[in-house]
Amino acid sequence: MFQLNSLARISRLNRRSAGGFVLLEVIVAMVILGIAIATMMRSFTISLDAIRRNDVSTQATVLAETLLQSLEAEPPEAKKRLTGSFESDGFPRFGYEVESTSEKIKYRLKTNTRVDDLRELQIVRLNMTYENSRGENTIPVDAYLVLAPLERFSYESKFYNELFSEEEGI
Repeated sequence: MFQLNSLARISRLNRRSAGGFVLLEVIVAMVILGIAIATMMRSFTISLDAIRRNDVSTQATVLAETLLQSLEAEPPEAKKRLTGSFESDGFPRFGYEVESTSEKIKYRLKTNTRVDDLRELQIVRLNMTYENSRGENTIPVDAYLVLAPLERFSYESKFYNELFSEEEGI
């Protein structure tokens, strides 16, 4: 009877130690799984942030292109700073700042007479701003536009800089 009792006791101890070992394996597996999930969640949030930044940059580029096209059609006054937003277009977080300067350039013209008083180039700098959810302003787009002294949208554009005389019969 003593042997039976001791065998039963040894068998119970073996079952307990085997059960504890399985529990330890489960805990280690859960820790490894938790670390893997935390790493995947971090990479997921990083990729969502990159997608958001890319979306802001793309939208700012499209808005900047639209604004620069309108500035080509109607150039701003030289040495003037304009600010505004795209709230009326449905983009309340986007704003802009336009600064216009003039630059005198040296034309290399092959002519027998001296030509003075040529028009200057107008350089327009555009800063697009974006206000993120924390209220911080970032500049996703910084663009330059060089406007030639000729108006390219009118019939009289070739006569605008006063180098040419009007052709007869037109």
